Amino acid sequence: MAVLPLVKHFLRVTFYYKVNFIFTFGVPVASIIYSLREQLLQRPDERDTMGLILYWAGYMVVLYALLNSGPALVVLREEQFLKMFLFITGTRWKIIAARFLSQLLILCLSVIILDLICAILFSLPVLKFIGLSLLVIMICELPVYFLFLIFAVLPLRQETITPIINVLIFIFIFISLNSFTTVPVAEGLLVILNPIEYASQTGWALLDLLNGVLPLTRIFLIAAATFLYLLTGYFALKRIRILPIFRN
Repeated sequence: MAVLPLVKHFLRVTFYYKVNFIFTFGVPVASIIYSLREQLLQRPDERDTMGLILYWAGYMVVLYALLNSGPALVVLREEQFLKMFLFITGTRWKIIAARFLSQLLILCLSVIILDLICAILFSLPVLKFIGLSLLVIMICELPVYFLFLIFAVLPLRQETITPIINVLIFIFIFISLNSFTTVPVAEGLLVILNPIEYASQTGWALLDLLNGVLPLTRIFLIAAATFLYLLTGYFALKRIRILPIFRN
C-alpha cells in the first residue's frame, strides 16, 4: 500500500474531529489579537510583532506534532488499527510518514491562514512573513515530531494519553512565557527541553539573520535540540509497540 492513500485517510480523520482546530488554530489567533489589541490596524514594531506571532506558530508546530505523532500511534495501537495498517503496508515507516505528511499539510495551511490574518490586522509584509513561518515549520516540525514518537514506546493506554497531552502543552507554554532564570546554561537547557521554546528561538534566529545578525548561541542551541530530538525519534522508531497493552 502506498503512502498517499494513508495520507488521504488521516486527512479525513483530522478534518472530522474539528474540535482540535479550536486549540491548534483558535487559541493562537485569539492570543495574538488580545496581546496586540492596541495595535490593531496600525503598524507596530515589525520585529517584535513577528517574534510574537512566530512564537504562536511554534506553538502550532508543537501541538500538531504532539497530536499526530506518538500519542496518535498509541490510539491506533489500542484500537488495533496500527496492527492492521502494518499488515497492509508491510512497514511502520509508511504509517509514520503518512501521519507526518497529513499533519504537515494541515499545519502549513493553518500557519499561512494565521499569517494572512495577522498581516492584514497589523500591516506586516505578507510574503516575508509567510516565508519565515514556513522556514520555522521546515526546520522544527520533523525533529519535534520525532521527539514525540517516544510516547508510542511507552506502555500507555488510550484513556491516559489525552490528559498527558493537555498537561504537557500547559507546561510548555507556562515555561516559555515565564522567565525562571537568567543563567545562560539554564536558558539553553530550556530551549532544548521545551519544544515550544525551541521553535520560538528558531523564529527569532531567522529574524536575526534577516536583519544581518548572526546569532551563534541560538544556532548552537537549536542544532543541539534538533540532534537530540531526532536521536530520540530514531530510538523510538525501533521500539514502537504494535500490539495493544492488554495483548502484550
